[in-house]
Formats: sequence, C-alpha cells, structure tokens
Amino acid sequence: MQLAPIVLFVYNRPRHTEQTLIALAANKLASDSILYIYSDGPKTDATVESVANIAKTRELIKTKKWCKEVFVIESEFNRGLANSIINGVTEVVNKHGKVIVLEDDLVTHPFFLTYMNEYLDIYEQNEKVISLHGYLYPVKKEISQPFFLKGADCWGWATWKRGWDLFEHDATVLLEQLLQRNLAREFNFNDTYNYISLLRAQIEGKVDSWAIRWYASAFLLGKLTLYPPVSLVVNIGFDGSGTHKDNMDSKLSDTSAFEGFEIKAVKAAEDKKNKKQIEIFFRGDQYFFQLFKRKVRSLYNRNSLLTPKPTAKSNIKKRLKVFAPSAVTVLYRSIRSSLHSVMLYRGNYLSWAEAKKVCSGYEDPSILEKTRSAILKVKNGEAAGERDSVLFDQIQYSWPVLAYLLKIAGESNNQLNIIDFGGSLGSSYFQNRGMFPECVKLSWNVVEQKNYIEVGNNEIADEHLKFFYSIKEAREHNNANVIFLSSVLQYIERPYEFLDEVVALGFEYIIIDRTAFVNDADDRITIQTVPEAIYKASYPAWFFNRAKFKEYFYGRYNTLLYFDSEIDKGVNLEDQTIAGWGGYVFKRKAMVNIK
Repeated sequence: MQLAPIVLFVYNRPRHTEQTLIALAANKLASDSILYIYSDGPKTDATVESVANIAKTRELIKTKKWCKEVFVIESEFNRGLANSIINGVTEVVNKHGKVIVLEDDLVTHPFFLTYMNEYLDIYEQNEKVISLHGYLYPVKKEISQPFFLKGADCWGWATWKRGWDLFEHDATVLLEQLLQRNLAREFNFNDTYNYISLLRAQIEGKVDSWAIRWYASAFLLGKLTLYPPVSLVVNIGFDGSGTHKDNMDSKLSDTSAFEGFEIKAVKAAEDKKNKKQIEIFFRGDQYFFQLFKRKVRSLYNRNSLLTPKPTAKSNIKKRLKVFAPSAVTVLYRSIRSSLHSVMLYRGNYLSWAEAKKVCSGYEDPSILEKTRSAILKVKNGEAAGERDSVLFDQIQYSWPVLAYLLKIAGESNNQLNIIDFGGSLGSSYFQNRGMFPECVKLSWNVVEQKNYIEVGNNEIADEHLKFFYSIKEAREHNNANVIFLSSVLQYIERPYEFLDEVVALGFEYIIIDRTAFVNDADDRITIQTVPEAIYKASYPAWFFNRAKFKEYFYGRYNTLLYFDSEIDKGVNLEDQTIAGWGGYVFKRKAMVNIK
C-alpha cells in the first residue's frame, strides 16, 4: 500500500498548530508519510500580533521532523483559508493521486492515518465514493461500523484525484441545481441544519468557504463519504481563535477503541438510520427533554418508543365546504395569524353580518400567490418557516401541540393521521415535519378552499401532505383520528355549530391552537385588519370567552391541556379588555356501558 501524503494548512495559531502536529506525529504511519504544510501569509490589514503569530507558527513547524518528509510552502500574502485549501489540495492530489487533509485545529487519534490509508486503498476504484471523513458528530446512539452519507465533509478527510476533480468552484451553479432539483431539504439534512444559507452566504460574499462547495459538489452528484463509527478527530478551534461558531465538538475516542478493529469494506450506500442520528444532533436532541420539563412532564410514558432521552446539551433556544352542511351555513376564512402582535383588532359588533359589511374581505388573488411563493421557499429550503405569507429564518414551534402529536403517534402504533382544517398550503406541516421520527407514519391532510387545494395538490403535496375540499373527503381518504384547528375557529361565522359537526364525527382528539380568547368578557366579534406589508385584507374575527369555550366540551371530551400560544402576544382591545391566544388538547370520553 502506497501511503497518501498529508497536507496541513496553518496560519497564525501556533498553540493549536503544535497540538495538531504532536498528535499527527503520534500516528503509527507518520514516520512513513510525506507531510506538506501550507502556511498562509498576513492580511493587508493584519495586526502586529497576527503577524507575530504567523512568524511563531512558521518557526514551530520547522522545529521537528514531524513525518518522514516535511515540505513547507509559505505564502508571502494572505490567500485566505478557502483559496489556500483549494490550491494546496489540488497541487498535492495532482502530484500523488490521493491526499489526506488537515487544518491547524484538528487533533487526530493515533489510528487516524491507518484508518484513512486503508480505506483509501479499499475504495480507490469505487466511483460511488468521493471521500473519507475522520470526524463523527457526537451522536448518542452507538454506531458499530463505518457508514456512508451522501456528500462530503471537512474535518480531517481524504480523497483521490478522481474525487477532487469533481469540485465545483461556482456556488451559484451549485445553488441553482439544488433548487431546480428540489433537493434543498435533503441537502439541509431534512431541515435540521441550514447548509443552503451557507451556500447563499458564499454567493453573497459574506463567507469564503471551500467546505460548503465541496459538500454541495459531492451531494449533487450523489457521491458518498465514509464516516467512522467513533470520531478519530477532535476540533480544538472553538475558543474564538478560528472560524467555527457552532460547537459540534466530539470527544476523541480512547486509544484502545480501535484495538481489534477490523478494517473491511462496507456497502457503498447512504445509511439512513445513522443520518437520522446526525439530524437529531443538529436539531438539538435534548429538545424533547426541554419540552416536557417546561410544559408536559406528565405526558410521556417512559416505555414508549417516543420517550425523550436527555442527551447532549441542547442547542435549542433554539420543530367547509366541510361537511357540505345543510343546516349550518359556515362562512369562514382560514387566516392563520401567528402575527397577532402586528394585527389590528377593533370594535365589538352585535353580529357577524354587521362586522362583515365594513370589511374588505380576502378575495384578492394576490394573497394566495404570496402564500404560494412563500411556502415554496420553505419547501425548497430557502426559509425555515412561513405563516400568512411571511417567511421566518427560524422555525416557530408550538411545543405543546408537537408533544401531543408525538404522544398520540406513540399510542397509535406510530401512526399519525391528522386533518388540518384551514391549514393554508401546509404551514403547520412544514413547521413540524422535521420533528417526527422516521418510525412515525405521518399522514397530514389539509382542508381548505378550492383555489388553495388546486395549488396545494399541484405544487406543494408530497408523500405525507395532501389537500382536500372537505373534512368528509379527507376522512374517507384517511381515517384520521385527530383534527387540528389552528387559528381558524375565530374566522367561522357560527363556530359552535361548526364544532357540533366536528364532535359528531367522533374524532379521538381535537387540538386547538392560536385561538383568540378573553377571560372577563363575553364572546365578542371584532374586525381584524392585516397590515398592508403582509397583504391587504380585513375580516370579522371572534374573541371567545375562555370559560364558555371550555364548557362547550364538558361531558363529551376531557380537557387534557390548556396552553398559551407561545409565539403570539396578548393585546388590549379598544375597551382595554385583555385578550390573548391559546390552545387546548381535548380527548373524547370513553363510552361506558352501564348494565
């Protein structure tokens, strides 16, 4: 086996560089390997301290013979990390046909070089495999053998000339292909890490990253990278000295971890189960713990498949035309207003008809077009979430709703069939989809107006999300046991008669979210005006007396939970009546046969 050369990129961090070189020299194969060290030069506006540290780093790398042969390439000017790596890797891989790549803040396991060289040899002729990676994200589930993921990575890696030749320099080309092929969500690890935003930042000149272009180049071609079962690399650059902002640090495995480890080929195919573990890490796998600690501690059965397990530190501060009714004329508009804090409410009208006379309505077709455009950006990974056509760069979860949906799925053999009445073009589906484990068989059915249904089924629907004209039609398609009413009841002229119809259908669960309530006043009808920056519209809107609303369900459904809608802020109506937005989870009472 011909050993691959190692290329190391350094700049102005002598302390980090020393740790990297000491660890590299401790590798068994270091004494037989060639090492190229590329030392970047000072920036035009470099501080005296930075220039001094560059000099110290260059002095350090020449103090020892860290490998069998060491070649130092010093740049007189600053190339920047991206250009340094692109040019250096290209030079070395073109000369030797393969390469192992390190940066000055990566400390390697003594088995690192052996692992890399062996697998470079095993997969050298396998065109599906573009690279090898030495770092493993700190997932909590034990992984027993190396595995493949689509794409490429950057913390201690190796490739061949045939792989590096596929590197695409133009980030614009990469982004256009990802969007045209609807691959943004998958590229973002199922919306758990916003890699698309990094690619955009590269295009806009906000960052200069070779790594995001390397990942995208490999991903678009369907190429695979091999990851180790435990991390062979630890990044020590999270002290503010480097470019890293998110701590994705792994502990280096024990020296004995690879004793008896058999290096052998594994099937070159993406490992979905292990990818899911990384997705859990990306989204902050202690989110469930935070969730039930704050809101619903008593909900989870610790024997459930969906029981949360406290693990890594959370990075989360941071997922009618209805019955064709004959007796009931239901006039509704399913306005999903999470933006209540900027909505305007006025009046206390005697009737719905009286209020409706002075409303502009919501017939403007531009409302649908704005919503369509926004939701497509979410679907394509260009934004985290959408509501009322407004895009958000962070998902706004309703944690109590999500907790109960997961609980219901766990109690229903991991099947969740939900009807989302007035669900727009799937706002709540896209908000929550990333939080459902793979084991959950999800069917999300939106009931909406005709024009929304046509757009939804033609452009938005996927294997889990479907659109229907009525609850009856949706129920016939999928025998849903949950109906979800999010910011919709207050826009129905006769909401209690509508609820009569819902209750009569016998849904096991009724989940209500972001609904307008008052505590110390009767039900009242207001006019809600949408700021023109969102779209131009006004329409009648109920504020329900909370006690009366809850009383409606007495004897038919048990109240499992009342919660404040966390993403909505309360308001004072014109007469200083305090109003706010909240939600309920109701479960149908069991039938008792009395003999």
